[in-house]
Amino acid sequence: MGLLLWPHFSLFAYSGLIEALRIASSVQKRSQKIRFKLSHISTYPDLPVVSSSGLSLRPEAAHAPPGNFDYIAAIGGGLEHLHQGHRGDRAFLTDAYHNNVPLIGIGTGSFILAEEGLLNERRASIHPHHHDVFTQRFPQVYAEQGLDFIDEGDLLTCPGGISTITLVTALIRAHGGDDIAATTSRRLSLPPHDAATPRPANIAMIPDSRLRRAVTIVEQYLTHPLNAARLAQDVKLSERQLNRLFHAEFGKTAREFIRSARLRYACWLLKNSQQSVTDIARRMRFSDCAHFIRHFQTEYGCTPGVWRTSQN
Repeated sequence: MGLLLWPHFSLFAYSGLIEALRIASSVQKRSQKIRFKLSHISTYPDLPVVSSSGLSLRPEAAHAPPGNFDYIAAIGGGLEHLHQGHRGDRAFLTDAYHNNVPLIGIGTGSFILAEEGLLNERRASIHPHHHDVFTQRFPQVYAEQGLDFIDEGDLLTCPGGISTITLVTALIRAHGGDDIAATTSRRLSLPPHDAATPRPANIAMIPDSRLRRAVTIVEQYLTHPLNAARLAQDVKLSERQLNRLFHAEFGKTAREFIRSARLRYACWLLKNSQQSVTDIARRMRFSDCAHFIRHFQTEYGCTPGVWRTSQN
């Protein structure tokens, strides 16, 4: 992972990131299958970057070809300091995006991605303290609050703080497996997941912790391939047990809940983007446009085209 730090970057978010990767690296050395490595990079590697607490850190290397990294992350600082970052670092993020290297915006790092136009017509997880400012500045981004992270595949966003550890642990799990991720969480003395971060009100009110976790996964990975069987596996339930929980709480199966969540995002895209109905259907993981239109009409009582016209 390549890491770009902005002036007055959050030391809390930074510490969570490097400690989680350090622990994962020490745990996985037994198997030597995967190497969790972090490179501090900058347009000017000889110039130290001062954190929000006054601690200085000197990047270790200049930019390498973006393809050398599995991810490139940006940790921002206070909003009033974002303009102090290097123009070359912003250009590097844009270059990496166009070379299909996944980007991660941590804390106000998401503001940097949005300022470069990289989050247009995307979902982003924004800290509640910055949510209103973000939505005013970037109405073309579907900003959400209360989620530890949102993973859209090529773009990941995180509100910072302890949520940074949750995001990195998810990446460790994806690349190193459940055992390494679980050991990392345990050695970091993380509290139970539901206690780690406030949840959106509609999720926090769900009484069953397994169902809360399932709904959170749906929201975090909405544009990924996701089905009820995989979701049940992630929360350690059978598919039948999971569907019972969803039906008791929402009156619909897990599959129907996933579809409704995607249709909600589709509504936002219809209103706030110029994407075609076909492109939105594909992005929301519907098998074809007709399938998308049929379910949209069932959910909202009209076709996507009619809904878009009514909103404009």
